[in-house]
Amino acid sequence: MRDLLQCRDDIDRIDNQILNLLKERMEVANDIAAYKLAHNQSITDSTREHAKLQTLRTKASEHGLPPSYISDLYKLIMRNTCAVEQHYIISKANGSTLLRDTSVAYLGTKGSYSHLATCKYLEAYQGKITATGCDSFSEIAGLVETGKCEYGLLPIENSSSGSINEVLDVMQTTKASIVGELCVPIDHSILGISKIDLKDITDVYSHPQPVAQCSEWIKDLIPHATVHYTKATTEAMEIVENLKDPHHVAIGSHNAGPFYNLVPFVDNIANNPHNFTRFIVISMTPICVPETVEAKTSISFSVQKFVPGSLIAVLEEFSKRKLNLVKLISRPRIEASRDTWEEIFFADIEANLNASAMQDILEDIKPFTNSLKVLGCYASNFQK
Repeated sequence: MRDLLQCRDDIDRIDNQILNLLKERMEVANDIAAYKLAHNQSITDSTREHAKLQTLRTKASEHGLPPSYISDLYKLIMRNTCAVEQHYIISKANGSTLLRDTSVAYLGTKGSYSHLATCKYLEAYQGKITATGCDSFSEIAGLVETGKCEYGLLPIENSSSGSINEVLDVMQTTKASIVGELCVPIDHSILGISKIDLKDITDVYSHPQPVAQCSEWIKDLIPHATVHYTKATTEAMEIVENLKDPHHVAIGSHNAGPFYNLVPFVDNIANNPHNFTRFIVISMTPICVPETVEAKTSISFSVQKFVPGSLIAVLEEFSKRKLNLVKLISRPRIEASRDTWEEIFFADIEANLNASAMQDILEDIKPFTNSLKVLGCYASNFQK
């Protein structure tokens, strides 16, 4: 029998082999992406993926491995492979490359959910990435609009607390376009300088969104604690780190704790265990999404205020052409010239901006709108 040190050495050796094989697999994926782009083929092939998983489950049983484990593992690998192919195809279609430097602005500092989302979105880039943390959503948009950052990451909605109004307001006035989206799981945890009993917690610090998303846990388990709102979860963690008082804790990502010398001692405290935040990526350079890539188009519009049925008339255009409108929300229009109580609507449509049906809709709804703006067309990457 091997001793523990020998076992660990063998595990390290096997892991290195797995990493090398995954790298080799990714190189093949790049060639597949190039072929699909040249032959106008779709990225996903659900029939092949289903057959592949069936074969892998069978082989797992033959090797004495749990089929569900292998199935889950390869679903993750396949999802990542599709993401790599998508990045490659879109960059090639827009005359760009992932072998270059880029820059990005995000909310907060290292360890914020926006920072973690930024790392995820740009992980395909192989050049130098300059990332700038910001104090507000308007600052992010400003850095993009002035060319100081190529991209900006904005959290636009959460599966528990809904739309983020401040971001919708920024999108009303920004000149930047939406060029991407991603959905990030939110793992809210209680972080402190040391583990203590919940009854001894006196103060909680976090951004308003995580507080809202964890409201039930706070109400049920620490109703006596005073809640302090911060500009970002990272600011909350900085405060707790500097106070060095175990009775003061922060709500933030489990993975962010080490950045601030904090210990996550209660995990998964969100009201909804399936808690995700959808981020949009903005840039001053709109992109063209090939027809082989599933796309979304986002628009904003206001309707004729005193014309009955004007909103219904707009929505009927999508229904007539059988396009799926997956999001429709409204905000007060913030422009100085607006009328009192004037609303602006934001809509996400499962369609490519260049599709004839989408172009027809944009033309046909003009008579029913006072304003109409295309916010962007981008690859659909929404995880359910």
